[in-house]
Amino acid sequence: MKKYLLITVITLLTVGVTAQTLIATSNHPGATANHNQRKIVRSSSGNIFVVFVDWFNQQNLIKGVMYDKNNGQWNNPFEIINGHNPTLSISNENIIHLLYESNDPITKIRHMSTDNFINWTDSFVVSDTSFKCKLPVADMDESGNLNVFYKQTNEDFTESLIYTRVNGDSLIESKSIVTKSEINDIAIANHLQYFNNYLYFAIQYNQDSLQFYFTENLMENFDTLYTAIGQQPCITFNSFWEYSTDFNCARFLYIDPDTQLVEIECFDLAVSDPNQLETFGLVEYVCVDDIAPPIGYSYLFVEGGWIFHGFSYGVSWQWNEIMETVSGLQISNPSIAYKKFNFEYIDFIWMDGSGYNFDIYYMRDEKHIWLGIDDEEEGKGFSILGHPNPFSEQLTINVSVKEENIVPVIEIYNSGSQLIKLLDV
Repeated sequence: MKKYLLITVITLLTVGVTAQTLIATSNHPGATANHNQRKIVRSSSGNIFVVFVDWFNQQNLIKGVMYDKNNGQWNNPFEIINGHNPTLSISNENIIHLLYESNDPITKIRHMSTDNFINWTDSFVVSDTSFKCKLPVADMDESGNLNVFYKQTNEDFTESLIYTRVNGDSLIESKSIVTKSEINDIAIANHLQYFNNYLYFAIQYNQDSLQFYFTENLMENFDTLYTAIGQQPCITFNSFWEYSTDFNCARFLYIDPDTQLVEIECFDLAVSDPNQLETFGLVEYVCVDDIAPPIGYSYLFVEGGWIFHGFSYGVSWQWNEIMETVSGLQISNPSIAYKKFNFEYIDFIWMDGSGYNFDIYYMRDEKHIWLGIDDEEEGKGFSILGHPNPFSEQLTINVSVKEENIVPVIEIYNSGSQLIKLLDV
């Protein structure tokens, strides 16, 4: 019997792990709220962009703060525009798009964009101005489409999921997708490396009902992939190989009725059975990082006033690791960078404080476990010891399999998720 082991070989690579850094303060209790609204993105050049909400002169104000890689420091926060509940999306060409709710009594969804995070285009409305609209989420596809979902409150007090497509700074189309008595949450994910126009999305409705969907034709039609009872759906989507779209891989993550984390694997629309991830208690909040197939993906969850950074190797392995923990006075509302895709590390922010005094922190952490350490976690059925270290030109890997008559087959992938070697031991 053969047992497959996944090993990632990284050569001459340095991962910069940072301690938590205070990057801004806010008077707003929801400064970085809503787990699927991405408050942080990365550019190809390594700059990091963050948006958050402040409260000033009796109104909501969206602010930005940027990490300049060339200078190696965070700039001072600055005002962008009046509004709240912002979300960022970044194109393959590093154009940053901002969607947000206006401060109007009948809330509108507005859009603006920038190529430098300082000079923004004029904002324009992408929602129906006759209805109150909230909770925009957005992502970019291969063709440069900004795909947007938000919820609209109708005259009969039902709520509709609205899909809107923006290209450049033009509104291309807008249509209602589904209507429920109540829509509580929305998730969205295009391809992390902009390989295609495939789109996964999910809604939470009627408090605890979840539906996950897929479309490949800009919402001309869509398929229901998975339904469940739970809350806070999350999605991440990528391909197995660095320059191929032949094998698409998505992960769904949500909190089940027992307030535990559950993951679903979706390989080319074939959906796995649910797998409950190991946690320490009752999960309160979750958000997901970019998936690096076939290795796995990072996620953050809040539990008992702590942030936990976990990494899951997938349903077939039923193996997840807690990579880092963050404590504070009163932690809330973490947000994790989804794009641009990065194989080596995660970037995330969170709030800490109470009342109307909140600090906003940033941290960078390794995405998953690297070789060069003795990894003998109980229950996996195997252990790995790599030496001298993962940055050497030559690396010795010792694999120990606990079960008898098991022949390990080692699959070695590079940092682009490409299979570079298959070894029978």
